[in-house]
Amino acid sequence: MKNTMDSYNIYEGNFLTTAPILDRTINILMFRDPNDQEYQIIINRTELAEDQTVEDWCEIEMENLRNKLPGFQPEGKLLKDAIGPLKLPVIQIANRYLNDGDIIRQVQSIISLPKNSTYNENGREIIIFNLNTKNEFTDYQRQHYVRVINSFSPII
Repeated sequence: MKNTMDSYNIYEGNFLTTAPILDRTINILMFRDPNDQEYQIIINRTELAEDQTVEDWCEIEMENLRNKLPGFQPEGKLLKDAIGPLKLPVIQIANRYLNDGDIIRQVQSIISLPKNSTYNENGREIIIFNLNTKNEFTDYQRQHYVRVINSFSPII
């Protein structure tokens, strides 16, 4: 284990620490578009099980969401692509569910992270970007989300 002190960045600032052995931070970024419509970009992290593919993880996650969220329904097909400056593999899924009587629409982009000696030694780490809003997405919200995921550049 390396005991070097590094700067650890959070939105409000940074602090010095040794590298954590695991980071499962959940970022909930709240925005308002020019039409005063609120939306969120939520960022989660997890690790695939040994020999599990991203597609396998997506199937399990969709089943979990179907069992936990009222009115959960996938929308459209599972899409595969490559995004960002590193052309990382991504799977995108759209869905909707009910929350306090409101329809929440969500797009999830599941990105396979490259191997890294600090945070992804075994190559099984994924990061999930979620765009969600009440009712329909606006063009502004979609464009913002696309800009976020296309500019994502992990440390390698």
